[in-house]
Amino acid sequence: MKYFVIDVGGSSVKYAVMNENREILARSSAASRHLETPEQFVSLITQLYRDNGSCEGGIAVSYCGELNEKTGEIHHGGSYQFLTGRNLKEMLEEECGVRVSIENDGNCAGLAELKYGSLQGCRNAAVAVIGTGVGGALIINGELYRGTHGHAGSLSLLSRSIETEYTKQSWAFRVAGADSLCRRYEKAKGLAEKSTDGFFLFDAAEKGDPEALNALKDYSSTLANLLFDLHLVLDLEAIAIGGGMSRQKLLQFAVRTAFESIYQQPGMEKLHLPKPEIRICQYFNEANLIGALCHHLEDE
Repeated sequence: MKYFVIDVGGSSVKYAVMNENREILARSSAASRHLETPEQFVSLITQLYRDNGSCEGGIAVSYCGELNEKTGEIHHGGSYQFLTGRNLKEMLEEECGVRVSIENDGNCAGLAELKYGSLQGCRNAAVAVIGTGVGGALIINGELYRGTHGHAGSLSLLSRSIETEYTKQSWAFRVAGADSLCRRYEKAKGLAEKSTDGFFLFDAAEKGDPEALNALKDYSSTLANLLFDLHLVLDLEAIAIGGGMSRQKLLQFAVRTAFESIYQQPGMEKLHLPKPEIRICQYFNEANLIGALCHHLEDE
């Protein structure tokens, strides 16, 4: 049986036709930043679904916002504020005439890694997906933990400092999201804001550009601090880093080095704090698609 699987990101929708063995039979993406109403959003997904053969297994959605995975109601629309309070599951089922399931994107990544990837066998672990924000998923007692209101794992909204008033500007993703790495580099080089991307920066770092290497070091220290705070609250076995940027060997090394340096600070040895293993997600950009399909099949 074929399933139409969608990963709704902040500026685009990635989609794939998959079978029950998690094999991707076809895949592509469509721009979505221009959408302004629920009707436009549903129309785009409906057209993509029909253009890809109207898969009989239904539609599995990974969504970039907080939601009720059982009812399909969007609590917080994220990049698509016009969907807040709307029931995306019901709207898509009405238009497409098939069963639709929906889950938060961080949770989808967590499901994929717990069941088939780098967190198999873990009882207590977490996933941090680096993208525009920092998506999160928590694994407690061997199961995905969603929390009372479905908001567990909202790493993007953690405070970047406990010394200042909590505002939009204090959200952790502003300093730990992928974009912040490029902004650090641009500032150091005197370049125009948003004139570079991750490919540009890592290419510069590979070539030994000191500003790129320093930006990577500073960014990795910030991310390591975020992961350490998460570990202090939950006492984890492992934390898996995901998202497209996690493929970069330089980033993997820098984050692990920064995390290790926390334990080397003066006085830390007297605390005897346990140390989780920093792992890399097995599925990278495909984790959300695989996790969405896992949720869809379990929800049958």
